Amino acid sequence: MEKIMDDKTLCPLCGEGHITPRTESTVTEYRGQESNVTLQYAECDVCGSEVVGDAEGRANKRAVLHFRKTVDGLLTGEEIRAIRDKYRLTQTQAAQLFGGGPVAFSKYENDDVAHSDAMDNLLRLVRRSEEAFWELVEEKQFSELLNRRPARITHYPTSDISYVVLTMRMDKPVPTQSANQMSYLIPHRTTQFEAPPWMQ
Repeated sequence: MEKIMDDKTLCPLCGEGHITPRTESTVTEYRGQESNVTLQYAECDVCGSEVVGDAEGRANKRAVLHFRKTVDGLLTGEEIRAIRDKYRLTQTQAAQLFGGGPVAFSKYENDDVAHSDAMDNLLRLVRRSEEAFWELVEEKQFSELLNRRPARITHYPTSDISYVVLTMRMDKPVPTQSANQMSYLIPHRTTQFEAPPWMQ
């Protein structure tokens, strides 16, 4: 486990003073664009040396990569986490569905690595379209998620009356229907419909 330096840590250089955590906003340039990035370090109260430990080094790397992702037009770690939360996915489920490897989403969300353009396009698509997300789930036959798919409602205009096709996934087998699904026509103008016997 990485150790975070505090004011009780002895200076690793002089061995006499104690180091104090500091932060500093520094201008970082990437592909012609500049931004202020907050970096972490520690300073010795005796020799004045500036020290960066493992935890501070990782935090600094993430801050810089976050800025570079923004310049490259990629989703940031926070945005990727929001997409995963939207569909109530674990990091493992997200990796199985979208690809990238077993710990990919942990690295994406912590800004430890930058994901590919193809992954970025896929994530933006499902953020924009829930239908695209569920189509991907069906294509992958992801049984853990298929059971959570909401009912789909499709409108079909028929002369002067608009009808609704309501497709529902049932927990119990439905007579004469396959895959535990049934399409049920109801007038669009009707505010309620009488459930068939098998639904009661």
